[in-house]
This record gives sequence, C-alpha cells and structure tokens, in this order.
Amino acid sequence: MQPENEIQLVEIVEMEEMYLVGFSVTSAFERHEPEVVEAMKRQFHSRKDEIRHAIHPERYLSPHFSSDVLFTYLICMEVSSLSDIPEGMLGFTVPPHRYAKVKTKGDPYRTIHDYLNRNGLQNDSGALSLEIYAFRNPVWPDEAEVYVPLNTDA
Repeated sequence: MQPENEIQLVEIVEMEEMYLVGFSVTSAFERHEPEVVEAMKRQFHSRKDEIRHAIHPERYLSPHFSSDVLFTYLICMEVSSLSDIPEGMLGFTVPPHRYAKVKTKGDPYRTIHDYLNRNGLQNDSGALSLEIYAFRNPVWPDEAEVYVPLNTDA
C-alpha cells in the first residue's frame, strides 16, 4: 500500500482523442528483452524530427498495453494529423477516455492501483495506459506523468 500522501496525488482526468506517430515493439512476457525496447527508443530519438504536425514538440508519449502473453510498448509524439507518417513508423488514433493520472517519485502504477482499489474504480484493461515525458528530462518515475485508463462501465 502506498502512503496516503502519494494516493492523494492521483487525479481523474478526461483525455480528448489523440493522434500519435512513432514506433512500437511487442515481446513475449516470458522472453522480454529490455534491450529491444531501448533500441526502439534510440531509433525514435534519432528520427523524431521527421514527425510532422507535432502538437507538443517538447514531449513524447509512451502508450502500452499487455495481455497474459504479450507486452506492447510504443514511443510517439502527438500530432494534429495522420496525413504524413514517416517510413517505418506507425500512426494511430487513441479515442477519448477517462484516466487516473499521477506524477510521483514512488511507483506510479502502484499508487494509481491503490487509489482505484480504495475508491471502487477499475482499470480498463482494453485501453492504452500512457506515460508522458519531457524530452529535456525524461526521468522514470520522477518526471513521468502516468495515465491509467478507467473502466467506464463500472
């Protein structure tokens, strides 16, 4: 259980539809290779200037989702249009959604899940979780904003 002051940092926010462009990697949980994720991040940073129509050029997003078998991690920039996707990159739309958000020096996912449990809320396992980082200081977890999608049927 996270300390009470950490849990109080959690906010419930509505996120509008977003268009994202970047790279992704999928791996099997049992054979997860962190170096593959790091290579994808290096590729993104070396090619980020190719992404056109960036809304927030000072930051990037790392959406991710998982099942019992696979984990998919992406690194992207938010854009105003998917009309110009660079070669080898992926462009996609994240629909509007409600999220629990936190920025903390502790484990942000544990903080959010403790908050959800205390407040009778549930994670939407079918939607993307998001991490937002500033290019100038992309420190995990201290400087990351973490968004966990909420089940709106509950």
